[in-house]
Amino acid sequence: MRKRFIEAVCKQAFAAVFLAALFFIPASAGASAKYVFLFIGDGMGTAQRNAAELYLAGRRETDGDTLKRDAQLAMNTLPANGFIRTDSLSGITDSAASGTALATGHKTVNSAVAMNPKIGEKFSSAATIAREHGMRVGIVTSAFFEDATPAAFYGHASKRTDHYNLGIQLVESGFEYFGGGGFINPKGKDKKSRDLYEMAAANNYAITPRLDDFSSRKAISPHPKSSGGYMPWVIDKAGGPSLADFVSYGVKLLYGDRGFFMMVEGGKIDLACHANDAAAAVHETLAFDEAVSKALEFYAAKPDETLIIVTSDHETGGMTLDSRAEPGAVYGALSARQGSYAKFERKISPVKGARIGDYIAMAQKFFGPGVTPAPDVEHAFRLSMTAKNRRETLEPRYRKLYGPYDPFTMACVKASDALAGITWTTYYHTGKKVPVSAIGAGADLFSGEYENTGICDRLIAAMGD
Repeated sequence: MRKRFIEAVCKQAFAAVFLAALFFIPASAGASAKYVFLFIGDGMGTAQRNAAELYLAGRRETDGDTLKRDAQLAMNTLPANGFIRTDSLSGITDSAASGTALATGHKTVNSAVAMNPKIGEKFSSAATIAREHGMRVGIVTSAFFEDATPAAFYGHASKRTDHYNLGIQLVESGFEYFGGGGFINPKGKDKKSRDLYEMAAANNYAITPRLDDFSSRKAISPHPKSSGGYMPWVIDKAGGPSLADFVSYGVKLLYGDRGFFMMVEGGKIDLACHANDAAAAVHETLAFDEAVSKALEFYAAKPDETLIIVTSDHETGGMTLDSRAEPGAVYGALSARQGSYAKFERKISPVKGARIGDYIAMAQKFFGPGVTPAPDVEHAFRLSMTAKNRRETLEPRYRKLYGPYDPFTMACVKASDALAGITWTTYYHTGKKVPVSAIGAGADLFSGEYENTGICDRLIAAMGD
């Protein structure tokens, strides 16, 4: 596997300098990672990490803990650090192209999953290569199993929306473990195709939401309260197993003499950031970090054989922290929230004769006192009380101001976020570089700045020949 890494790096313009540096890292040169964790915080950039740390620091201050800490997140304690560039062949990346780069070491166009759709070339992922070398493989995600990022590790599709076909490839992959959200459309969009869970059971997978069931060495574990294949929003406190629980179960299921490869995605960080919902993003990031902590517990027992990498596929939302974003302000504003934007959005629909005062009172109970009848909130309320097919006629800037979301909900979210010193530039992905952190066997390979394709190549190198 190290041969592929050397060949890939040699194709880059800076090959000579990089290789010279690489061979002067003794710990990495002879490293062979037997147990590999790759954590991908979908949409998680540096600002998202920082916001979560400030929230934790504020909570500790509120509890009377004034002990200063250099890092509040487990992922930020990892010793090897770098950045990756995230552009796809289409420009600003989507999750399919970025997932492909991370999983396979190849750039592609947006919407394509682990392949070049123009010529039909399919790319092998680090997970597939690990399994070919005898390692057991697990895929964990808070999104649905056929979503773009997890799918890049087991399947191929010219369009990421080919969910049912990707689900069939999941079943046929032979990977030993899938845990988290579940299948988005197990019977296809027409609801008439063969059920994917039935196909998986016929292929010797135990279909179990119980994370203490080790009756089989192959398991698919959907969250018992998943909705549309997604795990529930952490901030909504729906209950059930956490992302960390799915990682712990995966470790027990996959552990063996030949080692394992586990990809873990915090998929709903991205959804929260698309909606510019800082509170939901922080809670999803903290849940993701708890999953990293579970891997670190495993690492503590086997430090010479374990590799943990934490990174992202891209940044979402253009999150920015300003001078107001101190621990007390971040925690105070975001802890007042009673749920996700999606939970509040379900309460809002056009009502004839609706009074804004009633809705402001409802919003203040949900978001906190930051929501006031300011001009932008009143304008958004009037649009929310207007039929959806007329809103863009009344407000030419509608998409820029509110994206695909309910206007009043977005105005309330932004008012709450502003009290925390958090602002946003877009409802979509950005071209920002995203951080990489690593610890363990081969971790030094992940330092520096490089293309997102370098994650796969370094993974393969770290796993050895």
